[in-house]
Amino acid sequence: MDTIKTPISVEPVTNFSRIAQHENFIIGPDLNMVQQVRVITVDASGQPLTERIQADPTLTTNQQQAGMQRYADQIITRQTMGAFVDATGQVVAEGTEGAMPQRDYFQGITLGDLKKKGLTVTDRTPFASLLYALLTSEILNIDARSGL
Repeated sequence: MDTIKTPISVEPVTNFSRIAQHENFIIGPDLNMVQQVRVITVDASGQPLTERIQADPTLTTNQQQAGMQRYADQIITRQTMGAFVDATGQVVAEGTEGAMPQRDYFQGITLGDLKKKGLTVTDRTPFASLLYALLTSEILNIDARSGL
């Protein structure tokens, strides 16, 4: 695997297709986590619009600059510090009945939980595969909350 990448919801205003690409994952000294995601606007074939703009010889310099600004990748950062979730891992407001710190939720995920989510886990499953699946799952959760 070269990178963690997944299709996400369309851009709300334009309805353009988008993909989310894992950018960075950090576990701080207090064990809170930070995830950065690159949101890329793509055409119908999945090619980033910025690549099409750069490769189009018919565009003027001004048109290229305008297009690159308009469709630039966005880096979205989310963290567990100060975030609360319910028993399913969905973000909820602090004080919601049954809410727990998101960090604690992540620390409590078991192999059994991953199996329930449909992941095939055996004694030969690489840890990296499990981590990548969790990162992808969280990207999709952030998107479902309209965070991307």
